[in-house]
Amino acid sequence: MKNQKGFSLVEVLAVLALSSLLILLIWTTVLTSMKHNVLETKKLKLQQEANYVIAEFQRIHRQCDQYEVEINDTQIELKNCNGPISNRIISEGYNYRETTFLKGSIDAKKTNAKLPFTLTIKDRNNEKLTIEISTTLSRYGVQ
Repeated sequence: MKNQKGFSLVEVLAVLALSSLLILLIWTTVLTSMKHNVLETKKLKLQQEANYVIAEFQRIHRQCDQYEVEINDTQIELKNCNGPISNRIISEGYNYRETTFLKGSIDAKKTNAKLPFTLTIKDRNNEKLTIEISTTLSRYGVQ
């Protein structure tokens, strides 16, 4: 038995065990990366939605002389715009419960038509994913 060729059963089992551990480590890393990617994508979508809503509010405030905004748990809606923008839903599909804005009719042509606005958007499926932006809406050249 001096000239044996091949691998012993112990050697094969050792290689299989080490290979299994390596594959398990790689698979765990891939799954963790995928979960992190999904979370970051959701955060990015929330931030993009918040930026869009703020830009729309600025545009509405500058172009509508009077308007109303209705904010409820699931949507933000523009109503009664006295200007070139039609009534429409500005944003929906997220949780806007903690957003603060003036209720009722807003006269944007007033001298000092600066309105504080805090937009809070939360993911409906994960309340921990939250974006909050505080700003002041204003008009150019208010007379």
